Amino acid sequence: MNPTGVEITAGLGGFLVLFGLGLALWFLGRDLSRRLRRSRQREELRAADAEAAAADAQRAGAEGGEVGPAQDAAEGVADGAGDGVEGQSDAAGSDPAGDADSRS
Repeated sequence: MNPTGVEITAGLGGFLVLFGLGLALWFLGRDLSRRLRRSRQREELRAADAEAAAADAQRAGAEGGEVGPAQDAAEGVADGAGDGVEGQSDAAGSDPAGDADSRS
């Protein structure tokens, strides 16, 4: 006891506030754990789907010899025809008369 004889404590109000904060912390921790678990599972499923799609595309390319749009684009760039405009050759912008210098 202190010298004045008055005891100061948190009492029931302090207990209820502390209990409420602890309960809120427990619910928030549980919610965070659930969200992280779901996020991790979604990412694992997404990665597995991507791997399966890549394997299917590779197997289809090896079996049928068909070329997909991604392979078309990659081969076009490798051949030098990947200028971004379909149907035009590399010489499409050249002047047939040879007077390109006079356009300045």
